[in-house]
Amino acid sequence: MNIQGQLNKIPAYLFFFILITVPIIFGAIHPIIFASYTAVVLVGIGGWLCFSVPLSDAKSGTISKKWLIPIVLVLIFSAFQSIPIPLGFLEVISPSRAERVEMLNTLAQTTQNYASISEHGLVGLTSTTLLFALLVYFWGLKRVLHQNISNYRVVYLLIIILGTFEALYGLFQFLSPRIGILWLPLPGGRAAHGTIIYKNQFASFMNMCWPLAIAAATVHLQSLMHTSNSKKRKIPLKERIRRIDEKTKLVPLFLLATGVMLLSVLFSLSRGGIIAMLLVMILLNFFLPISRKIKLVFLGMFTLFITAYGALLGLNTVISRFDSIGHSGATRFDTYLASIPMLLDHAWSGIGFGSYKLLSPVYLKGLSANMQWDHSHNEYLQLMLEFGIPVAVLIFSWLIAAMFLTGSKLYTLISDTSQPVHASVIIAGGAFCGLLGLLIHGFVDFGWRLPANLFYAVTLAALVSYGFENKPDFADVKS
Repeated sequence: MNIQGQLNKIPAYLFFFILITVPIIFGAIHPIIFASYTAVVLVGIGGWLCFSVPLSDAKSGTISKKWLIPIVLVLIFSAFQSIPIPLGFLEVISPSRAERVEMLNTLAQTTQNYASISEHGLVGLTSTTLLFALLVYFWGLKRVLHQNISNYRVVYLLIIILGTFEALYGLFQFLSPRIGILWLPLPGGRAAHGTIIYKNQFASFMNMCWPLAIAAATVHLQSLMHTSNSKKRKIPLKERIRRIDEKTKLVPLFLLATGVMLLSVLFSLSRGGIIAMLLVMILLNFFLPISRKIKLVFLGMFTLFITAYGALLGLNTVISRFDSIGHSGATRFDTYLASIPMLLDHAWSGIGFGSYKLLSPVYLKGLSANMQWDHSHNEYLQLMLEFGIPVAVLIFSWLIAAMFLTGSKLYTLISDTSQPVHASVIIAGGAFCGLLGLLIHGFVDFGWRLPANLFYAVTLAALVSYGFENKPDFADVKS
């Protein structure tokens, strides 16, 4: 037995372990759980990168400086928000925060001379550490994907398998709410949650998984069509059927997994998740290298599947959920408006991670007194609140540039009809659409606050990056 070879596989097994387990315990939302995953990444994967991977290794495992520098600046600023600084310095950077500290000193008769910009410095530090761990995770995953083509195949298959498991669990919850979420009862009534407490975060998770299943099905269909088109003569039907290998027979399974995941989004009753799902369906038309006829067949199959099984499960529940969208939309819009004074008071410095929950009773006191606002229900607004306008503009500019350039490059590769599209590019297209689903849903919900969603989003980003850097043949990805 090659011991060295087995040891070299340990980093890949570590990534597989994270992908399999991170959604299971409530999406790793508990501080102890996500702190454990942070430690695993920093110690396990970080140690491997530092001591086992030479700096002169393949360029494919590195991150371009032009994309890395803004991330590092954001991490530094986030850490700076969480450490105590002199009160005089705080008065210059964040006058509103300094005023609250001085009021506390007056009321409690204390002499607090140092305070952090963040209202909750400890949460800020743990969140910053998690973000740094995600950067290390991305860097390490890129290395692992380039080590072995089988690692790449296992990663995207695991996402599909975990997504299907969560979807089935969620549908069973909708049929029998007594099942609950692991050992907890369902919060808020009948809906699909999987192992994730908040249904909106569950819908965000599923919208990252199902586009990958369609992409995997497309890989095998593309392989079959490429084989059929390689011969000029017309191939009889029996010969075509004979040529369908075992891997191509997985297409119905991928399509079935897609249908199940789509149903789970529908019956999560997350209106933002359902709207994001429909928009991702539209976007997939531009990132799947298959004919319009096959796309229409796919659309008809999914429509029939969702309508048939949706009717059995109770589509009237979904429809009635949208009946109240006006009231819910008005409430969220009021939340956005009530959060603007908080933004203006902390426009330059931000309030830091975990502070919205502490400040919302002051700024949102005109809204319902029976509700505690942990989040603004708009990730973009909340990032502006937490980081301040200048840093938020940097984040949004980086995000827009990255998504625009990636989408343009993918569309160019997929639209090139002069040669078959490589399998890794097709998978990258599905992963890219999954990321778009998460970003779209962020306008109305807080799916980015779930560590499992962050780990899966970074994994999709690594698959997209791999699709540009490596282009193996269909047989390489499938075998």
